[in-house]
Amino acid sequence: MIAAPSAERRQHDRVVRAGETIADSEGCIGAPWLVESMLERMERRGDIGRRERHAGEEFGRLFRLAHLDPLRAAGIVREGGGSAGPHGSERARRRIVAAMDALGGHGSPCATAAWFVLGCEMSLRQWSLREGWAGKPIREQVAKGILVGALGILAEHFA
Repeated sequence: MIAAPSAERRQHDRVVRAGETIADSEGCIGAPWLVESMLERMERRGDIGRRERHAGEEFGRLFRLAHLDPLRAAGIVREGGGSAGPHGSERARRRIVAAMDALGGHGSPCATAAWFVLGCEMSLRQWSLREGWAGKPIREQVAKGILVGALGILAEHFA
């Protein structure tokens, strides 16, 4: 019998069954539950299109590949496998720098949104409270607009 996510878990985000099966920790076939990402939710609601979602996912992938994400504790269980190596990491950094330039440079609102929301995986709400002008936080609607603008620029940049 496959256990479903708890009612408490389902009340916060859309949870769906993964499309493909994976091997679980014991080598058996697993069918994990996945939480809908912020970009998937924005696409489902019509705030962004498929190109913008893919561009945001590509930025996040490059960000992690470039090892720009905040320092975190290592997992207890380490999986073997290849890594991008120094060349892949450096190439990803150059692509992130180019994307940040396309967004207006590191100090611009779009670049800051991309760095913290797409790269560091900070929630839009956390970022809007963290950022601000004249000592006032950015309203969430404005923060969302900044992120949507950044995703549009990234979609063109990565095309």
